[in-house]
Amino acid sequence: MTFKMQKLLVIQMMLMLYMVLWSQAGRAGEGLVAVDREVPVFSLQAMDDSLWQADSLRGKPWVINFWATWCPPCIEEIPSMNAAWQSLQGQGVGMLAINAGEGRQAVEIFLEKLSIDFPTLLGVADSLPNWSVRALPTTLVVDAQGRVVYEALGPREWDDEALLHRILELL
Repeated sequence: MTFKMQKLLVIQMMLMLYMVLWSQAGRAGEGLVAVDREVPVFSLQAMDDSLWQADSLRGKPWVINFWATWCPPCIEEIPSMNAAWQSLQGQGVGMLAINAGEGRQAVEIFLEKLSIDFPTLLGVADSLPNWSVRALPTTLVVDAQGRVVYEALGPREWDDEALLHRILELL
């Protein structure tokens, strides 16, 4: 297969993924899908060099967003996630952004343009499959016992009152 054909194939695959994502993307009112699964074993470095592991998520609810710098829907929802963080952080809910494995330099460059106000972790090659993430953005809500209880595929308005209420009910 020639390089040109490979490039065309990659572009086609990205377009298909983008279309699937948008066809499944809900808004705040459609919100969160109930799931029930364990948080996977993980060990990821944050942009501030702290180390996060599955045990770090015990004791309070967490909103965990999986994103990439090249993902328009991911970028679209960052401002509302920052606003949600402003509402949730004082109420005992944590938030994390886990990048899709693009590396520190790519994330640093991105964050200079658009900040993420809550901790940002550097994903690795197996981060998305370990968490059962099928598309970006995907956001998971973890309860205080460390179980994934909600999933949102596609962008949301994370500062929507109804959506925030569902998260706060986990307290």
